[in-house]
Amino acid sequence: MIIDYKREKVFPLMFLIIGITLLISGILLIVNFDKKAIAGLSFLVIGLIIVFTRKGTLIDFEKKKTKHYVGLFLIKIGNWKTLENYSYVTLLHLNLKSHGYSRTGVQFSEKNKVFRVCLLDKTHREKIKIKDFKNIESANLEAKKIAKKMNYDFVKYNPT
Repeated sequence: MIIDYKREKVFPLMFLIIGITLLISGILLIVNFDKKAIAGLSFLVIGLIIVFTRKGTLIDFEKKKTKHYVGLFLIKIGNWKTLENYSYVTLLHLNLKSHGYSRTGVQFSEKNKVFRVCLLDKTHREKIKIKDFKNIESANLEAKKIAKKMNYDFVKYNPT
């Protein structure tokens, strides 16, 4: 059985706003102006790519493989990796921050508290990111479910 864990969008919030603007502009150009339909179509395609491209992880529980991908709708580009060196599942508590600057120098920032489910090797030095959650209950539940399906131990992160 293969499960798809969709993760964050590829583009940050500032670019998502631009993508939505391009989508709306493209639709308006196609509908209202016949001579501008080609420009509208190109705006629409660029906007679709910006807004709907996201990262994710596929896990094949039977073959014990994982695939990190960048996907747009049903197209998922990435390589399969074996999980033979990994034997633990953990839950990490992270504070993430992203920021950018406008042309006038104004800083935009976004802060998130994230609970990340990861697979670990025996020394806990190598991690494979599976999925991020906003609340600890659903993250804990999913980590235990993955550990049970993979026959891995659910452990506290402790690199040695």
